[in-house]
Amino acid sequence: MKKDYSFETFDKRHIPKALDLVRKAYEEERAKVECLPHIEALPSLNDFARNQLGVAALYKNELVGFLCCLSPWNDFFGTSRGTFVPINAHATVNEDRRMLYSLLYEKAASVWVRQGILSHAIGVYTQDTEAVESFFINGFGLRTIDAIRPLESIGMLETDLKLKYHELDEDRFSEILPQLNNLIGHLNSSPMFMPHRQIDEKRFTDDVKRSKRRYFVAESDGRPIGHIKITEGGESFIGETGTMANIQGAYIYEEFRGIGVYTNLLEYTINKLKDEGYHQLGVDFESFNPMARGFWLKHFTPYIYGMTRRIDERIVKLYE
Repeated sequence: MKKDYSFETFDKRHIPKALDLVRKAYEEERAKVECLPHIEALPSLNDFARNQLGVAALYKNELVGFLCCLSPWNDFFGTSRGTFVPINAHATVNEDRRMLYSLLYEKAASVWVRQGILSHAIGVYTQDTEAVESFFINGFGLRTIDAIRPLESIGMLETDLKLKYHELDEDRFSEILPQLNNLIGHLNSSPMFMPHRQIDEKRFTDDVKRSKRRYFVAESDGRPIGHIKITEGGESFIGETGTMANIQGAYIYEEFRGIGVYTNLLEYTINKLKDEGYHQLGVDFESFNPMARGFWLKHFTPYIYGMTRRIDERIVKLYE
């Protein structure tokens, strides 16, 4: 029997029950991806209540689902105004989940598009097949994957090269710049088509000052030939736990690929982080980047899909 759901703007009254749903959703994913970290405290939902862009679903005056988003910004995946729904900004009860997400998105998207918010992105747990299918049939496609692994050895591979694996001192960070610009060139190309500009030394120095990072490198004859960039912060609240380190950049020169060098660099990084007391290592990458996808999915388990939809901007004129 079809249930008679009602919908209203998400506000502070909904937060306690919404947090319960977020907790249950995370524990459902963690039961299937067992290396996900234990989370004590969930992020606040107050900002989502304040921006008045979220929708709550109720059944018999009880919250059964919600869908909120960040305040929008311009030039989101191009020239459009867009928003993102973090993994902790939506959840539903188990019953009728596929339909609830479809109805929640219908209500929320109506609000967003009338305000000119045309690019929509959302993080969805990979094991939540009903949610994934609901957004897929509502026009979303896969763009990013967040994946995780326990800090367990994958083993060193034998190579004929004499390489040094180590953490790069900060005064040598600029030696990574050529690799970063090669990576940007790769992301500009097919099938990624991600329009990033090349980085000069000043911009790179400014980026280093703004955000803390570490570089683990493979070095040949005193020259870094591949790197893994490590940060403590991730792309979701899950990556913010103190037990988890996150890969937020990676590259190796083409002539050193396919012979085990990068696997050995990852093994070195895993062992160093494990010695420091970390328990998990996360990585995020574009699903349409074949080189990244092929490597990371050998060693990491996906737990969040980043899905996107771009609305035809001509619809705005019909709402004027």
